[in-house]
This record gives sequence, structure tokens and C-alpha cells, in this order.
Amino acid sequence: MNNIDFLLIDDDRDQEKIFIEAIEEIRESKDSNITYKVVKTPEEAMTELYQNCFRAIIIDLKLKNEDDSVHSDEEISGNILLKKIIEKEIIPIVVITGFPEKISDDIDTDIVEVCPKDVNLYDVINNLIEKYSNSVFKIFGSRGKINEDIKELFWKVMPNYFVGGDGDISQLPSDKQEKVIVRYISSWFSNKYMFEDKYLDVDPIEMYMFPNPIEQVCTCDVFQKKIDDNSFDYYIVLTPSCDLANKKVDEVLLCKIKKYDDVHSFKNKLDAYNNLENKTSNKAIKKKEDLSKWFRNSDSESLRYHFLPKISQFSGGFVDFRAIITLEYDNESGKIKDETYTKVGVITESFKRDIISRFSSYYHRQGQPEFNCESVLSHL
Repeated sequence: MNNIDFLLIDDDRDQEKIFIEAIEEIRESKDSNITYKVVKTPEEAMTELYQNCFRAIIIDLKLKNEDDSVHSDEEISGNILLKKIIEKEIIPIVVITGFPEKISDDIDTDIVEVCPKDVNLYDVINNLIEKYSNSVFKIFGSRGKINEDIKELFWKVMPNYFVGGDGDISQLPSDKQEKVIVRYISSWFSNKYMFEDKYLDVDPIEMYMFPNPIEQVCTCDVFQKKIDDNSFDYYIVLTPSCDLANKKVDEVLLCKIKKYDDVHSFKNKLDAYNNLENKTSNKAIKKKEDLSKWFRNSDSESLRYHFLPKISQFSGGFVDFRAIITLEYDNESGKIKDETYTKVGVITESFKRDIISRFSSYYHRQGQPEFNCESVLSHL
């Protein structure tokens, strides 16, 4: 399989000429050996995709098939081809069309870029080069890091456990092997990337999975309840996973997630930092460190709370261990009976343990009577 940068799928000779001129100009300006293929039909495109590995695709929406037929708007050959490519590849795609309204509703135009016919192909190609170099496509694509790691896992790790009569996994019933392998792969990736680099330098998005792909209630699921047209309350499930898995409960325990503004000790420190003009001053550094104690759940006033950072899909807040509710739970469906509570996401495994541990510790505090200081000192 050859590695080729661009695949142009267009039956317009003029467009092909403009594309090649743009490639040559970029080659010269960037002193790079960009490679490409040009095909004219969906059939030729699929053949190329099976034979070669591309970095990006540019496609004309209105293509003719090899039998020179033209489909109806609902069955435009470009739409059909797009769906086939998306099923096979994780790759940047640009659609060139004079009829953007005819893009199939099944195509996510937040990922597949749609451009008008008179677009500057030089700019399109440059943008695709940048998109591939600085995006998830570089990670997920057929040349990406995930694919390389899958190969490493398959060839170097799996033989020790999964292959051959003596392998741990090969001893299991066939219907169970697939589930075990999938869970093992998930754990392998988590360990490789969570502990390989800076364990202390994670970003907020790594704490969540939105949405949670599991329909049943899970420990540390995040639920929302609509208050009015513009606001929601959020809750987190803290029922132990073993109780949920073994169907031992008819109620689930949730803690409310308070807004940052409602935790006044934190809000005061956040305001004090934000009101400083010079964020590099010693005073600002000290106030930032005060805030970081809240982020680490180590501030003396944060014992009852657990910090959840804000991301684009979730406003964040503080799990309040004192704000507890219980909701009826259907063991058969694995769901909360009250449908006004909607599951929106879940805390990822690396962060679940600390939330559960701190929640348990909060209610396991014992305490003891305080000694009389003078009496103690008199005996020292």
C-alpha cells in the first residue's frame, strides 16, 4: 500500500487542472514532495482507497458513475460515495459543490467541510495539510498513532495472553473472549497514556465522557434535571458499582453538583484572582496556588466538596457530599425511574476512584474529644 497525500475525486477536467496547478505551487513554496491521485468516478475512488493510504480527500458532490448515469437528488453519487468513505476511513474530507443543500443529512458537516465550486483550491489544500498535521485525524487515521499502537498491541502484547493454547484468554469460552479482549485493550491504552507521560498534567476534558456510551446507570454518571427553559441542576451517582452490577439496590444515591458561585469560599478566592490586573505578580501567583488547592481538593474548606472542571459540554462545579438525594431505580432496565433526570455523561475511570474514596471518607470521619491543652503541657 502506497502513502499518497491527496485524492481528488472530480470528473471536471478544468477542476483537475486547477487542482494540479495548486499542488505544484504548494510543492514549490513549501519545498515538499506532495503526492496525489485524481479519479473521475466513485468506482475508481473506492479502488484507490482500498489500494492506497491517503491523508485527505477532495470530492465533487455531483459525480457520474461508470455507466454514465445520474442519480436523483436523494441518491447523488457523491453522497453515496461519501457515506462509503466515512464507513471505511477516518480522514479529512472537503466536498466541492454548487449545491450545498443537497448534502445528505447523514453527513456531519461539522467534520466534512463543504466549499462552493469557486473556492480557491490552493487554500483548500493548505488548510487540509494544516488540519491533518494539527488535529485528531493525525491520531485516528490509518497512518495515525492509535493505529500504530493497535499494531504494537497485536504483534507484541497479544501473543503473550491471547494466542495459542496456553494463553490466558484462549482458555476462556469463545463468547467471553471478545469482551475480555476489548476491556484489556481499553485498560492497555489507559495505562499507556495516563502513566507514560505527565500524570499530574491532565486537561479538564480527560475527566469526562460525554455522552456515556452505556445506557444503564453507572457509578459517577452525571445527570441533569431541567429547572426552567434556561437552567439545569446537575447530580452525580455515588452508588457503588458492585451494587448496581449485582442488582442489589432499588434506589440510587446521588449528590448535587453545586455551581462555582454557590461555594462562597471558592468564589471569593476566584474573584480575588480575577480582579488582579497583573497575573504574573507574586500576589497573583500566591492566589493562583490558593485556587489550585481547590482544584486538587486539598483546601481546608473543601472537605465536603469535590471539584469538577468546566468544559464546553458541561458547566462543572463542586460535588457536594452533604447534598444527597435518592431516586427509585429499575433493576431490570438499569435506569432511574424518574425520567425528568437525564444522563448526560460520566466521570472517567482515572477520576472515579478519588470521588468515591473522598465521599466515603467524608462520612467515615470519627473524631475524638479535644484534650485540655494546659493539662497536656503540664505533663510534658
